[in-house]
Amino acid sequence: MLPVAKCVANAEDIGMRSILVAEYFAFVVGPALGLSLNDLYPFGDQAGDTAMNKNDDGSSPDIPISTLFPFFNHQHTKLIVNTNGVISFLRPVGTYTPNPFPIANDARMIAPFWADIDTTRGGTVWYRETTNDTMLDRATDEVRAYFPDFFRFRASWVFIATWDRVAFFGCSGGGCSKNNTFQAVLITNGQHSFTIYNYEDIQWTTGTASRGNSTTGLGGTPAQVGFNAGDGIVSFTVNASRSPDIVNVDEDSNVDIPGKFAFRIDASDISDGGCNTKGRLTITPRYGPMLGGQYLVISGPCIEPGATIELTFLGLPDKKNCERKTEFSMACITPMFLYTGDAIVQVVIEDQQGDRKTFLGRYTIINPADSKHRAYRHSASDWFSGRQQISWDPDVAELKDDEKVDIHLFYLKEEGNRGLKWQKEILKQGVQRLLGTTELFLPTSGYALAVRVTSSPQRNDQFERGIWSDIFPLALRSDQAYSLCKNWLNTEVQLPPLPSDDVQPCPCTLDQALLDIVRFQPDPDCNIFNRNSQFSRTGNCLHRRDAAHCIRLTDLGQQMDNLCCYDSSNNLIDSRLKEGGSLQRYHYLGGSRIYPYLTNFYFDVLPFLHCCRYTRNGYNVVSGGNIVVAENICPRFFTHRKYSSCENYEPPRPARTNGDPHITTLDGYSYTFNGVGEFVYLKTTDGTFQSQIRFEQFRKENGDLVDASVCTAIATQHTNTSGVVEVRLNSIRTADILVDGEVIDFDESNAHQFPGAFVLQIASNDSNINSTKKEFIVSFTEIGIAFKAIASSKVLNILPIVGNKSLAGSLRGLLGDFDENPNNDLQTDSGRILYPNSSTEQIFDDFGVSWRITENSSLFTYEPGKSYDDYQLRSFRPAFSLPTNLPPEGVDLCGTDQECAFDYAVTDSADLAAETLQITVIFNTSVEASYEIKNCANLPSVVGGVWNASSTLEGSNATFSCYPGYEMDGESNIVSCRNNSWGDFGNFSCVQINTSSTLEVTPTLFTTEKETSIPTTSTFKEIITTTTMEATTTTEDVLTTTMTTTSETEEISTTTDIPITSTSQTSTTSLPTTSTSQTSTTSIPPTSTTQTSTMTSTKQWTTAEISKSTDQPTIFTTEKTSTTTYKPTALTTQSTTAKQTTSTTEETSITTPNQPKSSTESTTTTQTISTTEDASTEPSHQTKTWTTNVSTISVTHQTSTLNIKETLQQFDEQFNKILPYVIGGVVVIIVLSVVVGILFLRRFVQLKKKKNNSSGTYTHTDGFTFYSHETNK
Repeated sequence: MLPVAKCVANAEDIGMRSILVAEYFAFVVGPALGLSLNDLYPFGDQAGDTAMNKNDDGSSPDIPISTLFPFFNHQHTKLIVNTNGVISFLRPVGTYTPNPFPIANDARMIAPFWADIDTTRGGTVWYRETTNDTMLDRATDEVRAYFPDFFRFRASWVFIATWDRVAFFGCSGGGCSKNNTFQAVLITNGQHSFTIYNYEDIQWTTGTASRGNSTTGLGGTPAQVGFNAGDGIVSFTVNASRSPDIVNVDEDSNVDIPGKFAFRIDASDISDGGCNTKGRLTITPRYGPMLGGQYLVISGPCIEPGATIELTFLGLPDKKNCERKTEFSMACITPMFLYTGDAIVQVVIEDQQGDRKTFLGRYTIINPADSKHRAYRHSASDWFSGRQQISWDPDVAELKDDEKVDIHLFYLKEEGNRGLKWQKEILKQGVQRLLGTTELFLPTSGYALAVRVTSSPQRNDQFERGIWSDIFPLALRSDQAYSLCKNWLNTEVQLPPLPSDDVQPCPCTLDQALLDIVRFQPDPDCNIFNRNSQFSRTGNCLHRRDAAHCIRLTDLGQQMDNLCCYDSSNNLIDSRLKEGGSLQRYHYLGGSRIYPYLTNFYFDVLPFLHCCRYTRNGYNVVSGGNIVVAENICPRFFTHRKYSSCENYEPPRPARTNGDPHITTLDGYSYTFNGVGEFVYLKTTDGTFQSQIRFEQFRKENGDLVDASVCTAIATQHTNTSGVVEVRLNSIRTADILVDGEVIDFDESNAHQFPGAFVLQIASNDSNINSTKKEFIVSFTEIGIAFKAIASSKVLNILPIVGNKSLAGSLRGLLGDFDENPNNDLQTDSGRILYPNSSTEQIFDDFGVSWRITENSSLFTYEPGKSYDDYQLRSFRPAFSLPTNLPPEGVDLCGTDQECAFDYAVTDSADLAAETLQITVIFNTSVEASYEIKNCANLPSVVGGVWNASSTLEGSNATFSCYPGYEMDGESNIVSCRNNSWGDFGNFSCVQINTSSTLEVTPTLFTTEKETSIPTTSTFKEIITTTTMEATTTTEDVLTTTMTTTSETEEISTTTDIPITSTSQTSTTSLPTTSTSQTSTTSIPPTSTTQTSTMTSTKQWTTAEISKSTDQPTIFTTEKTSTTTYKPTALTTQSTTAKQTTSTTEETSITTPNQPKSSTESTTTTQTISTTEDASTEPSHQTKTWTTNVSTISVTHQTSTLNIKETLQQFDEQFNKILPYVIGGVVVIIVLSVVVGILFLRRFVQLKKKKNNSSGTYTHTDGFTFYSHETNK
């Protein structure tokens, strides 16, 4: 406790003028009209408070608290309640006369009313910690009301200290009846903290030991209200503190409520609540999605009741209104943008008298790929048309004002000159918001889609509010995708080819990709840093299924992009083999006349999916008179989008600074420089680029300083290109990134693009790194220099990367000159070069300190109360040699690593030593990745086939295979990459197979009438063998068939893959090229697991081109009758069996859309289906297995070819359409059955009456035949 010595002063010793003024306010004006007791947070015994013992100048014991409480940029785990109106954190406060702020000596305090209180003369001091929901809700509401930019704040902890009717020291007579009641409420969520001061009644300001009057409690040195950081530098004082006017604090306020004050106290400076008239807008969130609909809370101006508020984003034509929420805040909604970056916000407030005031602010629009999504799709890998599920966060600000939401589908439509426009339709209305999830039916309105959960109802005078899913593709059947791919190919040939030779090659391995943060950045849609969150991203690598990590170019350059993807084996993916990367015509960041992300997604991502995913195993019949497997269209995609290659790739070069600063230069020279101050880290000789680093003296957990230093901040700028980007430690948030002095918020996005700089916050990818650490990437894209910063509570470790070889020899500073010669890296600011074998002390004195920056050249921002001089400890001398008495635990931890041992010995911190060791391992991995890797040229593309290799690195092997439907002519060799060259590939080619015995079929899925396009019809003849086939489907999607051959041979025509859109038995279809009248019996394929039906196997074809799809069904001519039995079998929980015998007689005329339009032709089909339960009707058969040779075929259904989910979704769609007809049919059948039953009963009764007169057979006129019991059958 601070020393206390009191002297009692007479009133005569006090300035009479001050006494008389104070007495006038206290007695003549009367008691201040502050808050009532009911306005204070509950306190006392009934509230569960602890009461301090009656005392004068006393303090509570240390009070451990159950959370970390941030105060003045420091976290605290305990606090002390002091009788004299103060809550302190580092030591008790017994001083009775308030000293003026700021105060040093660790006097870190919250002072609601620092004065000389004596509870032995009256009153009680109460306190309690609480997490009671009622108290938390109240605290939350107050913070949100007084600090509108924290409208998402949720209190997790509250501490309440109340000084209840307390008296002052030295009171006498009527003075002891005067008392003060006030309260301090501490509120936090663990990251941000606030304090509310409540004053119910203030009647005195001063004790007699502070020269106050014993009967009035006024005069002398009055009370002080505010906050003190305890460093002698930083503090905050409420106006009128230590003046007579402080007696009126219960009538004053900073939130327009007499007797109440509110402050934010976690940062390095204290922030007032309430509003201002300075014209400055505070916009929260500061960043938001390009797609709009975001709920903004804008504060700053004071807003009168009845005022109208008009919002404009400069550059956009629309003006919309905002809603007044309180005197301090307004709610506004963002529109849909077509660009990213900063936007100027203009708010015009017009009061009821017609006075208009204009306020400006800044809002940053985030790329859709980088935005965190708050609505997410279930089973998001492939969303086909049909039933799907979506969920959302029901408590987001965009939705919480309404009880219901609507579900909107947005889809991109292409306009002229490659423009894009969003179209919208309603999928669902009036869904209960609190459900947080709903099922929807996805139509086929477009191919690039996004779902918005929209607040319902909308306000007509505002932009629409809502939250978005990711932008995603509509998954397609192979025939649809094939058609779209062909259209895209036809368009691409009309555009300029991409200059693939001028593009930066991909890194060869994943380690190189992780190292090269200079020329590449992680792909937002696919990277190993993504952590799937329910309300952030729907999934990872959805558009590149075989990839574990992808990267993109950081520099827009020619506005094209190079997407490089790596598999789980850390190898660069060859997209001809697996879903990987390629060149892309449009960069996802956008550019001139290029919409960020949207243009890239529509013209680069979608074509890849159409050409290479949805049609990868989809086959079509080609010309030549025979059915063969069609070309794999995916290779044609890569004629316009070159697949990934690492040929001629040159890795960047890393450096490092970690621990008690151990530095390795860009040329690989390692040394230790543990100065204290701010130094030139890296700069160009022309001064256009400079990076500065700050080293501070290391402090132990107990607060003691040691003879060592660590890095705590780095600030960098590319002059005239970027702002100043600063990374610095923060005791509350571990570390912060500041751009031009403004702390960057990562709540809405982990990535931010700034002019000339890219900033990314990522979770550590190293399992050895503690998850509480933070990792940042800062890349200066135009000059080719980047920094990876790994921060812990005590040290900031830096891994610089330089990838611009044109900078060779033109760099200076602590990281050397980048000329591949480590022996000249110890070059001072004056140009003197130290020998590489210089001692650590020589390096410290002659090299390191020479790079100390000046105050005028500093790029750093300084916290309130801090300056350049506070960080320059020029007299500091560190420990230069490794102590010989390293304890056993240090030896066990560090092993033979000298840097780890040095840090352990000097700092006595096992955590710092372990971190030094971990960062060294990371750096060594980076060094290995910086070496050029021997690799061979890309394997050649071959028509009809592909070379298969895991990579093109030295030692890799490659084998060749032809695509299905092709066979090899000649012989290929197994080749190996040796000495940057492949061996002899062999002499071969892939030739299309023209065969009548092999057919691999992609089944056509159900579709709606809306989806069905013009059918294609063709004629063919074949000699067939009537068979019985049994098919068994397992969960691995492998179809194995057995076949029985009979002796019957027929010439037939068969109809295949006709989409079922109706249960009517008579239908007429009009086509652009032919008119067809058809009578047919049609039914939905049975869902039972076992079925027997007729089938004919095709053996010979005479068609030009047949499309096996629902959109273009193939219609074949039947010339003879065929009868076949088909029995598919599937594994299900319950097994049902039915057998059908089908006889079909058809006569068909054939046309194709490609033929000239002919006269109307008629097609008539008569189909009779009879069913029997007699097992004996099934013919005996001999079992055969189909394989890939003439006698047997084994068909494997790939997931992308036959998607079970797609089939079920399409079936659901069809079933829902026919369900009303089925129900109606059942009702009709029941009614008819009843009628027939009645007629039958009447006839039976009539016959029974006549049985005594005659016997024999009675034939009714309706065609039924009855037999009496006497008639022989």
